[in-house]
Amino acid sequence: MTVGEALAEARYRAGLTVDEVSERTRIREAVIRGIEQDDYEACGGDLYVRGYVRAIAGAIGIDAQPLIREYDQRQVDAPQTPKAPEAAETPEAADTPEAAETLETPETPEAADTPEAADTPEAAAAPAIAESTASTAPTENPARGRTQRRVAAIAVLALAVVGAAVGLVASGLNHHAQAKNTTASSPTLQRTAAPGTAKPATAPTPTKPKPVKAQPKTPPVAAGARIRALPIKLAAAFGTDGLVDGDNPQIAMYAITRGASLPWESQWYVTPEFGMLKTGTGLLLDMGRRVTVTSVRIQLGPYAGADLQLRVGNSAAALSSFKVVTHANGVGGAVRFRLRSPRTARYVLLWFTLLPPNGVGQYQVSVARAVVSGHP
Repeated sequence: MTVGEALAEARYRAGLTVDEVSERTRIREAVIRGIEQDDYEACGGDLYVRGYVRAIAGAIGIDAQPLIREYDQRQVDAPQTPKAPEAAETPEAADTPEAAETLETPETPEAADTPEAADTPEAAAAPAIAESTASTAPTENPARGRTQRRVAAIAVLALAVVGAAVGLVASGLNHHAQAKNTTASSPTLQRTAAPGTAKPATAPTPTKPKPVKAQPKTPPVAAGARIRALPIKLAAAFGTDGLVDGDNPQIAMYAITRGASLPWESQWYVTPEFGMLKTGTGLLLDMGRRVTVTSVRIQLGPYAGADLQLRVGNSAAALSSFKVVTHANGVGGAVRFRLRSPRTARYVLLWFTLLPPNGVGQYQVSVARAVVSGHP
């Protein structure tokens, strides 16, 4: 007798319908009918088949272990049909980033854009001045021209002499004014300039500088005292037996990758209690070294209902290596844990003991944007 036949016969003896068994186990009716017909295609794998068989057997009042052994034996005896290897797709040249984008060589400025001597205002104005002079100059004889040049030279020389004299006079007046201001502002010079006084001027007595008290230096603030987001070295799926049986380990890094389009998700289960297959599932955050943790912030899925423990430890060998520091029940969305007292540890474990619904009739948890705050 096959596993499906044994379950169907026991259900008949118990006087239960498929709908009643589904209500008791939270397993879909289509899955139960498929199992009774030894069709396990809708179960999703051997792990789920064993869980379904255990749940159905418990609902109808029979021992599930012989049925599970029978199922395992039939799976071992079933011939394996080798699958033909699929041809690997070869990316074409047009799909590569090098073919899709070409680098353009920046244009170099040409020689025509460089300002030349002919474009300067002095050079541009020179031909116009020459042309104006040539057009307005009257025609005269050579002797008269020489006389006019001599007169112009004498006039220029006279102007230069007058300018130099004016500059000397102005410099002398400025120096006299500065000397007068210095005399008026100095009490010592005023006393020596008084009539009937023959005493020489005495130099001012230098004042002794007051000692300046040294200000005590303020001790620098320790860099580690400031609370900030700490870098997370890696994230890994963690199960009841440690790192060997975590859910979906290949996507665990999504939980700490900034800008990731998907979160880390556990496997889906038929009940919030993991379909009686395990007692919990978790996500391990490895800080790379021991740090002081003050708070942890994560983003769960939109449906509330998750029971979650925050654990810390310095070894990832087993679940017993971690200590529970806080917990939250029935949560969803953004969740933040603030520790009453900072904890020093290398590993932070998010341990889920109850799953929230995923919106499609199953139970599954997701974690994104995990942030651990504290100081090194």
